[in-house]
Amino acid sequence: MNDIRITATLSLDEKNPEDAYIDINLSVDGQYLHEINVYIDPVALVTSSTMSGEFFIYTCDCGNPACQGIDEGVVVSHTDDTVIWRLKNPISWPADEPRPEWAHDAEFRFPKAHYTEQVCMALDHAKRLVRGFNVQGTLWAGPALTVEGLLALEIPQNDGFFVQEPDEHALH
Repeated sequence: MNDIRITATLSLDEKNPEDAYIDINLSVDGQYLHEINVYIDPVALVTSSTMSGEFFIYTCDCGNPACQGIDEGVVVSHTDDTVIWRLKNPISWPADEPRPEWAHDAEFRFPKAHYTEQVCMALDHAKRLVRGFNVQGTLWAGPALTVEGLLALEIPQNDGFFVQEPDEHALH
């Protein structure tokens, strides 16, 4: 099984320090799978925690994955105890250039409970960051996502939506 780690951070914009953004960071087996200008789409990630399908978990900050040369999403499937990712490596590549010789299809398998826990904790942390930090400028919540949309985002379940009870203390 592979190990997935997902965190949320709040960063100030280098060009406009009055603005800030929420950045979802995702690593597999201690490695980031994407280039620096590629972002994690919180909606696609949260949806992938309980549903199978092709999700553009990796995308551009504008919400259009094609901007970053991403033409295929992560194909996610679920078994009773495993979440399986199938994706192209590299995830993004300029459309006008041939893919490198080392390009290949990759597959990762995560324990389902751990995957869901990581997504839930990152979402909860992102929401706490949004609620607890007032910026003078604009707060970017995610690709094509408003702050209100992030705050309303919940993990879907077969019989409704799963909402994790907030802890009294948050680890940073």
